[in-house]
Amino acid sequence: MIRKIVVSLAVLTILIPSTAAAQSGYTELWMQYRGSVGSPGVSADGESFHAFVQQWDEEASERVTQIRHYSMDGDELEPDIKRSSPRFSSTGAHHVFKSDDDEGNYGIFVFDVGLQEYQFLAPVKEAGTFLGHRAQRNYVWSPDGSEIAYISANVDPVYPDKSGPDEAEDDAAAEPEWAPVVSDRLLFKSRTALSSDLRSHIFVIPVRGGEPRQLTDGDFDEHSIDWSPDGREIVFVSDRSADPDDIHGNDLWTVNVADGVVRRLTETAGPEFSPRYSPDGRWIAFLGADRPINTRDSPMETDHLKLIPARGGPVRNLTLPLDRRLVDFAWSGDSDHLFFTVHDQGSIALYRVDVEDGSIHPVVTGEMRIAGFAVSPTRDRIVYRDETAARGLELHVVNFDGSWHRQVTRAQDPFMENVPVAVSDTFWFRSFDGTPVQGWLTKPVPFDPDLRYPTLLEIHGGPHSDRGYTAYVWPTQPMANRGYAVVQINPRGSVGYGQEFADGTLRDWGGGDYEDLMAGMDAVIARNAWVDPDRLGVMGYSYGGYMTNWVITHTDRFEAALAGGSLSNLISFYGTSIYQLLVETEFPGEVWENYDLLWDRSPLKYVANVTTPTLFVHGATDHDVPIGQAEEMYVALRKLGVESQLVRYPDVGHSLSGSSFFDLVDRTAAWFDGYLQPDLAP
Repeated sequence: MIRKIVVSLAVLTILIPSTAAAQSGYTELWMQYRGSVGSPGVSADGESFHAFVQQWDEEASERVTQIRHYSMDGDELEPDIKRSSPRFSSTGAHHVFKSDDDEGNYGIFVFDVGLQEYQFLAPVKEAGTFLGHRAQRNYVWSPDGSEIAYISANVDPVYPDKSGPDEAEDDAAAEPEWAPVVSDRLLFKSRTALSSDLRSHIFVIPVRGGEPRQLTDGDFDEHSIDWSPDGREIVFVSDRSADPDDIHGNDLWTVNVADGVVRRLTETAGPEFSPRYSPDGRWIAFLGADRPINTRDSPMETDHLKLIPARGGPVRNLTLPLDRRLVDFAWSGDSDHLFFTVHDQGSIALYRVDVEDGSIHPVVTGEMRIAGFAVSPTRDRIVYRDETAARGLELHVVNFDGSWHRQVTRAQDPFMENVPVAVSDTFWFRSFDGTPVQGWLTKPVPFDPDLRYPTLLEIHGGPHSDRGYTAYVWPTQPMANRGYAVVQINPRGSVGYGQEFADGTLRDWGGGDYEDLMAGMDAVIARNAWVDPDRLGVMGYSYGGYMTNWVITHTDRFEAALAGGSLSNLISFYGTSIYQLLVETEFPGEVWENYDLLWDRSPLKYVANVTTPTLFVHGATDHDVPIGQAEEMYVALRKLGVESQLVRYPDVGHSLSGSSFFDLVDRTAAWFDGYLQPDLAP
């Protein structure tokens, strides 16, 4: 099946009608004026880059999305559809993408730039098993642009009863929809559904079409692939331990493209992620950890950038001296340097490491957070996007040593010109044991220092995550525009402050982290007379929801609370979530060995202390933190006569988006208004 695509070589423009009328207040303005900038993609010749940019067009009275094309010096160029995706072949003749179409095909498509046509190449079957947040079921070009390697399962999903008869051959004898589902694996759930018996493997298909060729097989998954520059091998990540569901033991492997021979590269105690060949083919860089017990979600241990010879050999840790958590990395075109981003005291900064001598140099640092970057293979240029405490994402270009810089886009200008923006200011304080802790305070807009304002403590998830220099993290802007101050603190356990600080939650959830949060609130109140200590609220999502539950069971200083995607009972969480390894990492040992400790650190144990009105919000199909965690707290509060509501979002997992997210934005304001600003309550 080949179709003609109508694509002009002029700017690809999409007019998106505003749906703001269905929203209220700040949400309406946010939907109308906020800009959006996609991750940049650099051309094969290294001379230009492209990105999707969406912003409000005042003349058209519409939000407009364009593919923008720029030189590596930051000058806007004539639009060129050939630059519209980072998944172009080395020749620039084809573009590959994974999608579906109106004929029911889902899988790998290829776009012929010259003919302006696309062709469906191969179906992709998703295995569904959650392999970790860093796992990529990706697709890559061969160096000569003749083939595409991709990840797919190779059989239909089944849940067999191993003791029963063979599957019936005719449809009439097929099992009815109500047939039981039999599981015989530990990780029997995915993030929003049940895991299947499928395994993800590597396939290769010619760009001109034909039958896919399966390179790997077996009762294990492969993912996160990259093709060697000489075209002979594909590197991949696979956990081939005795029980991959129970041990997050990723290692690096390669498969020979010609004969399918698999070669092991690493055999380490900790997991590896994201392997990428150097352009000269000598090295494979990857992210890795060292501890034998790790987790697929929010690991305590800092990921480091590591290096191994492509033919195998000793592994070098390039970023250990920096003692900061890695986000992403990319090679320089000459293979002499690796560029990488790290969390650092609320920022996400860009650094460069010399492959030969291991020296580390800052490229872009300061009070901002980089969210994606790409390196020119031929020029002394990097394009990146970042945000600050005062504005949303914009694109920039910088040279390799950071001495030259230019901002390229102004997608947020309409928002800045039409919507009051609350700026978050950082502050530091000493916690109960003298540990320095960082936080951010966002003033309400408009702000009058002679008035007193209700204030929300918003607690981040993780626990090994962070807050920092970002303008648009929920609920900062919508609540500040409604007259609230917002406090965000990075308690011990947060990333960006070194391994020792990240280890601060080890066997101590609700301990030092809780004390840090309370000390931070004390500091905010003591330093800002305009903060009303009698009108405080607390909220958080995921681990922030756990901490919200912990806070309301240990203090009555907050007048209202919102616990989203929250944990309440670490014992039942262990057996119903997909994150057994998270519990075993944070509280080393099996749950039956740590029963007393886990119950002691469960907010439900102390629920009789709660007097704070609490709103629980949860996705109904959340398997990261099953909704039963919210239900246990909610039922207890109702039995105790404490004002509470449970909001269940159907067919939603751990992350809210679209209509469920906007409902949460408005519901958050209404809930806290009812207790902290009754004059605004509906």
